[in-house]
This record gives sequence, C-alpha cells and structure tokens, in this order.
Amino acid sequence: MEMQNDYMNLRVGAGKFFYGHGCIRELATEVKRLGGKPLLLGGPGSVKRILELSGGAFEAEGIHPIVCAHTEACSRRWANAYVSLARQEGCTLILGVGGGKCLDLAKCAATFGGMDLICVPTSVATCVASSSVCIMYHDDGKPDGSVAMNKEVDVVIADTDVIATAPKRTLAAGIFDSIAKLPEVIHNTNVNSYRDCTLEKYICAVNSKAIYNFLMGEGCNVYDNGIASGRLTDVILTNLLHTSVVSGFSCGVNQLALAHGLYDCVRRSFTKEASHMLHGEIVAVGVLMQLHFNQTSERDIKEVRALMVHMQLPTTLAQLGIEPNEENLRVLVEYLISSTGLCLADETRLRQALEQII
Repeated sequence: MEMQNDYMNLRVGAGKFFYGHGCIRELATEVKRLGGKPLLLGGPGSVKRILELSGGAFEAEGIHPIVCAHTEACSRRWANAYVSLARQEGCTLILGVGGGKCLDLAKCAATFGGMDLICVPTSVATCVASSSVCIMYHDDGKPDGSVAMNKEVDVVIADTDVIATAPKRTLAAGIFDSIAKLPEVIHNTNVNSYRDCTLEKYICAVNSKAIYNFLMGEGCNVYDNGIASGRLTDVILTNLLHTSVVSGFSCGVNQLALAHGLYDCVRRSFTKEASHMLHGEIVAVGVLMQLHFNQTSERDIKEVRALMVHMQLPTTLAQLGIEPNEENLRVLVEYLISSTGLCLADETRLRQALEQII
C-alpha cells in the first residue's frame, strides 16, 4: 500500500484465486489466456509434479513451457537472469510453482520484466502465493530486503489435492506464520474499536483475530488428519489468501513486529545456524516471545505452546540452532529494538519475553 498525495494504492489479493479439489485443471486455460508461452519456474520436484498433472492439457492447448528447475537462492541476480531468458525465448508470462523461495523468485522476475504471473503453490507454508511483496535474499542466504510488486498476482491456483501431498512440517510452519498476524498486529497497540486506530489497522486486527481463532480451533485437526479433516481447503484459503490480505493492509514490509523481527534477525545474524529451519518454524518461536511481550494470559500462551509441541515445532532458540549465550542475546535484543520501533524503556519487557524462549 502506497501513499500518494491524498489517496492510497492498495495491492491486496489476486486477480483470480482458484482453490479446492481439482482446480489445477484451470492452469492450461489461464496460461493460454495470458499469452500461452510460460517460463515455468520452480523447484525440481514441484516442476515435475505440475508437468505431470498439466502436461496433457498443455499439449492440447499448444503450450510449450520453458522449464527452469531452480535450486539456488531467491536473489535479484537470479530474477534478472530469468527475465533475460524469458525475453530471449519470447515468453508471455512467468509461471511459478512450489514453495516460498521459488514463488517469491517468480514474482520478482515478473515484476522486473513487467510480465503477467501465475502462482501454483504446492504447500501452505507462507502466504507468498498471493502477497504483493517479494522477500529477497543474497546468494549466501542473508536477507536482501524486499521488492514491491507493481500489481497483484494475476492468478493463483491452489489445488487441495496437490497441497495435501506436502510434508506436514510445511503445514505446521504455515499455520504459525498465519497465527502470528494477531499478536503482531496488536504489538504495543490497543485495538478495541475502529476509533482506536486507522481503518486499515482495524481491518488488520479484525481479520487477524478471525485467522487466529480459526487456526487455533482447527489447526490440530488438519495437522493430524489432512484432507480427512474436512478443513484443509479452508486452511488453504486462510493461509494463502486471508493472511496475505492482512499483510496487504499492513503495507507488507511495514508490519514487522517481534515474531517476524526474530525471523529477520535469525536470517541475518545466524544464517548458517538456522539454515535448516523453515520461515514459519522461526516465526513460531517468535510468536511465543511476542505473546509474552504482549502480556497475553498464561492460559492462551499454554494453548499456543501445546499446539506447537503437538505439531513438532521448535519452541526455543536452542532448537533453532542458536545458543542462547550473552552475546547472541545481545544481538537479538539490539536488532529487535531497532527494527520494531521499541523504545529503550521496553527493553526489560523484551528481555523477559526472550527468557521464555531460551
């Protein structure tokens, strides 16, 4: 969301959002509508799976994708390389498939190249498929800021049957990446009414509460039972669209609070130590810290921690691979204070919250 004089430029949601059983059948039609010549970009496994599911329809429509199985970093260098390849091959759109890294890379390439974009997520680990910001990294894995998209993602195709085959670990990570929205939105803020803040902030608070209540209520059932739970498609809608709507109204990069602040610091300062951890796994540990900082009730914190333990998520810095020694804690405290707008008077409360995840 950008402020231009007296009006806003909101980029929220997607041009089309297909979700549910069998919606992958829409992919060939949407590719054809957007010019019919895609640069297909994703991880090797995801690329293979989507070609198996859609190859026949592609052939029937005369679609011959330029296939790029990506295993490197989600970096600006790689995004520019794929733009050059797409132009060289006469591609009309970018087709991103897979998880967060490849979808952010596809989004960045589409933005740099001024091209249309289809995202086919293969898990619900983050809301990347429909968010309007691309989270970027250097080739060594350290954060490299973000790239704001010029428009919403044109099409998202989130097939329940495709996503159901993703590892349960990605489901747990995605659930807690979305749960984080509520404690972060109310970080150092009292939002009891639309009169307490801007309408945009109130929209974030109301929607974040709905996300939190739904995932705390159904997360265990979906984690344990997958499609058989009867609610996996609802989790797909929640994690891949509803959560990104909150991000859109939060202006994306301007919503950093403690849970995602911890993630950012870990990727910057403990890149190697936590390289094996998923985005949502690091954020989940940050959620516990954020809840303690917010002085949330012990009952609610116990419920969150119990769900994390049930889903085999980390609950401490040590489980992320970070030794909680004096120097590492100093790095975390200094970064969290500077990046989340805390004043020095909040440092004691922050340190007390950090002690809960040691």
